Amino acid sequence: MRKRLLALLVLSAAFYCKGEGEETLQLTPIQDAPFTVENGGVVDPLAASGATKGGEFRLWGGPFPKTLNSWLDNWSTTAEINSLMFHSLMGLHSVRNEAVGDLAAAWKAEPDGRTFTFSIHPSAVWSDGKPITAGDIVFYYDVIMNPRYLTTTARSVVGRFERPEVIDDKTVRIRAKERYWKAFWDAGDFVAFPKHAWDGKDFNEVNFEFPVVSGPYRIRDLRRNRFVLLERRPDWWGRSLKYNQGKFNFDYIRYRFLEDRNAALEAFTKGDYDSYPVYTASIWAAQTKTIPAVEKGWIVRQEIFNREPRGFQGMAINLRRPKFQDPRVREALAYLMDRQEMNEKLMHNAYFLLNSFFPDLYPNNQNPARPVRNFDLEKARGLLDAAGWKVGPDGIRTKDAQKLSVTFVTDAADQRHLNLYVQDLASAGIQAKIELLSKAEVTRRTDNFDFDLYWINTGAGRLRDPEPMFLGQYADEKGSANLPGVKDAAVDDLLKQLRQETDLNRRNQILERLDNRLNEIGPYVLMWQSDRTRMMYWNRFGRPEHMLGKYARENAAVVYWWLDRERDAALRDARSRDAALPLEPETIRYSGP
Repeated sequence: MRKRLLALLVLSAAFYCKGEGEETLQLTPIQDAPFTVENGGVVDPLAASGATKGGEFRLWGGPFPKTLNSWLDNWSTTAEINSLMFHSLMGLHSVRNEAVGDLAAAWKAEPDGRTFTFSIHPSAVWSDGKPITAGDIVFYYDVIMNPRYLTTTARSVVGRFERPEVIDDKTVRIRAKERYWKAFWDAGDFVAFPKHAWDGKDFNEVNFEFPVVSGPYRIRDLRRNRFVLLERRPDWWGRSLKYNQGKFNFDYIRYRFLEDRNAALEAFTKGDYDSYPVYTASIWAAQTKTIPAVEKGWIVRQEIFNREPRGFQGMAINLRRPKFQDPRVREALAYLMDRQEMNEKLMHNAYFLLNSFFPDLYPNNQNPARPVRNFDLEKARGLLDAAGWKVGPDGIRTKDAQKLSVTFVTDAADQRHLNLYVQDLASAGIQAKIELLSKAEVTRRTDNFDFDLYWINTGAGRLRDPEPMFLGQYADEKGSANLPGVKDAAVDDLLKQLRQETDLNRRNQILERLDNRLNEIGPYVLMWQSDRTRMMYWNRFGRPEHMLGKYARENAAVVYWWLDRERDAALRDARSRDAALPLEPETIRYSGP
């Protein structure tokens, strides 16, 4: 094991990597073709000027996904991999609320606030050498808007626009159907799809093979249920952009898939992964401090605080099912989750309890207009009684000869929280069970709204747009982000107001009203959230001054970190002598602009 670990990141004529159960792949250092950095352009202040290219970065990918096509399944790992292969017209600056060109070299917004013209960079080409054109942007629109494809989440945004207009090969005009606050950003988020490679293909079948890409990485190898290996492109056109300097440094990025978090931690400590984000507080508190490699400084263990927007975590309640349509039943489900006990006994009080769908709107992440709901068995029983669900002779509540039952679908091996919830539901006369499925099957079930309750953890984003999650028109579109099936006139009206409002303060006021209305409806059993990123990594990497940047999570490492030859050599030497390295700070706080 030690020989395998030490060989992984040595930059020589060739290096080898072999994960547990994987064939040996010979990976040679990648030599970039000659290029010249552009004279103009914006510098990314988060990127380190001293970053060097090379090496392999091995990451835990969680369970193997149903697809690597994030437009069909917007799962975090899938989206991360896609973002390294396919680029949009522009992006958001890493620390400022300003646009930065990606595929687009320039753009113009018309006074009507609806019409935007983008000039694609003259050097922008696909990985097969063919130019990226305005037609590829139109093709993206056509694919996403095709109702045969499971692109519902993306279609909820792209559908706000008319079909783009090709001005010439490198110029595209995108016009919104109506003026709304985020139209410019949504237009700039249009992606180029390779029409010459995908035209005529069933997009629902584009899942694991992407031979033509526009980004800095392409798939080198993929083994189902095991790993995806990305390879840095030596001929990537974007390497000449000033904003990309010091970024995308690893020659290879390997995502190894393993469902169980404890098994993943064990694999990490053995050296099968280079980085391990810790999403479970009990693992962080009870299992990571005393790891010998942590105590010796070989593995860095850190909590990182920055200004990442915070979403909510909760149980989506399928409102399409008659048994959940009474708000009193949904409220009872919320009172029956003992979040305090879970936070104390299972999560070491490392989370704050949610009373908001938009916690970062408020001081201390809590909506002052709403109580923080505590476990209350008697309150729940009273609500269920009032809703007509009476306890039968067998202890199970029934109504109209139907038993009140709840089934949780999950792909998580750790079911401690669900087991406690099942027990508390049973104490109120609700029959509950857990259905453990593969990640792919859970995605299929939730895409088709075939579930009772489903636990999700949402992101927020700097340009918060809750419309896809709550607008009524998406409630019955398969694969949509409106998992609970919210159909509420007041919610729709508030979302339409948000669509038109450009002033940030007034937008936040509308969001607060939306938050209160969603709390009244109760489409989710709100749970808890964290205000930090917890991660561990082997101490061989160079990191920029601000680690994960201003707004990002652990996925920023694949963009900004690099293999530090001196650190790697020091680690190899310390391990060979069983000696300690200097310990890194346990807490990192963002202090930049």
